[in-house]
Amino acid sequence: MTHTKSGKRPWLGAILAFFLPGLGHVYLREWLRSLMWFGFVLSAVVLFVPIPDSAMAAAETGGVQAAWDAAMQTSQNLPMEAMLPILVVRVFSAIDAYWLALQGQTEEQEGERCPACGKPVDEELDFCQWCTTPLAEHENPDPAEKGLLSR
Repeated sequence: MTHTKSGKRPWLGAILAFFLPGLGHVYLREWLRSLMWFGFVLSAVVLFVPIPDSAMAAAETGGVQAAWDAAMQTSQNLPMEAMLPILVVRVFSAIDAYWLALQGQTEEQEGERCPACGKPVDEELDFCQWCTTPLAEHENPDPAEKGLLSR
């Protein structure tokens, strides 16, 4: 499994971004990019999806439910010219989310590792933050090193 600095999975961000552009970026906590991708898909819908006159008339006379029903009927009969720009935005949003998550990928650290679990440990702690095993070299610290020498 690919681990990142944030612990986020690149493939999950890509899947979320494909289903709803911007959602994968929310998962990655990239708020401005999320708004940008959501704006792209909204723009693609507004620019390329034709709104039939029947939907407009239903919205004016029948209220919200009639407008919703007309919109659902229109979305089921979309031509390929209207679906292609939306699909392109979805694919590029997924690629961007995946790439963005991979940019935060951690490199193998050369620092100290826990003798029990083998994971990297914080050098300032006296124990492993993963398995709570006491670290041997930190058990009897040098007083001069800690600044505990008396005057």
